Amino acid sequence: MLKKLALAILFLLLSEQAFAYDGWSRGVIKEIRLQAGRILIIQENAANPGNCSNTDYINLHQGDAVHLKNMYSALLTAYATKSNVQLALTGCTGGGTTGYPIISEVWIL
Repeated sequence: MLKKLALAILFLLLSEQAFAYDGWSRGVIKEIRLQAGRILIIQENAANPGNCSNTDYINLHQGDAVHLKNMYSALLTAYATKSNVQLALTGCTGGGTTGYPIISEVWIL
């Protein structure tokens, strides 16, 4: 019984963390810059809800994970069509408030 209760509490805590964002940034993608291990974008009227120290770009991690490839494809589509996108931003690349805001979700509007 105690194990089930502990497991239920763990899932509850993890589910809240999975949906926790610092905030959202909405606008048109103006530029996309590719670097080793990351994709840097410039978004028109970009928000900085996590108070990250560097707001020149917004960061999308690169990798082989399907969700990263899908987000990159969505960003390219939005850039090519000049569509508004809404980006969920979570944390900063250097941890705390150091670095660029990190994209954790992409919505094409």
